[in-house]
Amino acid sequence: MELEITTTPRETLVWAPSAEQADQLRRELTDAGFLVVAAAPWELDQHKLIPEDEHLEFDPARIFNVEIGAEANAALQALVNSGHSLVWHRWQPRPPRKIWGVAVSIRRAGTNTRSTESAIHFGIPVRATRGLSLRMSRDTYARISKRSSLSRWTRDMDPELWDRVDQFYEDAEHRIYTDAWCVEMQAQALANFDLNMSHFASLDHGEFDAALQRAVKSQRGIVEVTDLRKWDGVAGLYIMVLDEYRQAYVGATNETTGILKRIKQHWTGTKPLDRLIWGDPQTSIISIDSFRALDTTRIFALKTARSFAGENPLLEQFPPEFMLNRVPGGRDVTKLAAIVGVDKVIRRREFSQPDAPTS
Repeated sequence: MELEITTTPRETLVWAPSAEQADQLRRELTDAGFLVVAAAPWELDQHKLIPEDEHLEFDPARIFNVEIGAEANAALQALVNSGHSLVWHRWQPRPPRKIWGVAVSIRRAGTNTRSTESAIHFGIPVRATRGLSLRMSRDTYARISKRSSLSRWTRDMDPELWDRVDQFYEDAEHRIYTDAWCVEMQAQALANFDLNMSHFASLDHGEFDAALQRAVKSQRGIVEVTDLRKWDGVAGLYIMVLDEYRQAYVGATNETTGILKRIKQHWTGTKPLDRLIWGDPQTSIISIDSFRALDTTRIFALKTARSFAGENPLLEQFPPEFMLNRVPGGRDVTKLAAIVGVDKVIRRREFSQPDAPTS
């Protein structure tokens, strides 16, 4: 397996091709007594090694840290001895021949085996990363990752819940899921994916487009976007239109992020396995972050400093069957969820029930 390396004076990061392969390597190294810790982008950020607009390339699920010095030497040498090859990641400036005494190769031009699918979309370059295409695919929708993406918590915060879910984790800290849990969650996510696809196929494009036009006309000053570069650093509302699926997504952002960057975050973000289902498999809406850049076929945007106040009113202009939003809009949705519970604010999909078999 080819493993990529990035390093700073305080850490050495190993990048596996996939989250599943990273989990396997973590287990092998840990079981053999080598030091392996979770990866975070802070050090790379501190040393300005992450190119602008590529922060979402850093996927902790497929990266782990083997520290520095003797610990890094031992772990990296163990990987080499197991038959893996070490290659410098493209972010590494002026890569040396060795790191901590272990040889690391420089990938020659034309030898990158990863997807190089790219395009110019709404005036900006988009590129496939992490083994994904520029369009959503069932084949890569629910890739298994055993590492929890949920916030850390401890048993004393909720002993009853902790004990109830303990069977789903391999470790005492509830950070690594069992293989059985991952297989079951993947099956549920793919079943939900199929329900959503059947729902999209049942929708009429003419009805969808009519609903979209009514929503657009309800917002004075909203325009269709052809060049996202003009929306860099612009606060406002936006509608992402996915015509193939007869779906739309309404979002809002401030000027610190801006409409261009926020939409790029949707295009390059991914939902880990433990966040694909929102609510339950029979009602969960596929996240906008599971779709890829070329799935978005039209964009409408409105420049306004009151974007979050206008997000939910615009969202409510659409019939729910045409929407990908998983929660209501506005800044107060998180506070509301904390008061009434997440289950009370989740937007759910009402899927058509299959016809009963005739006797």
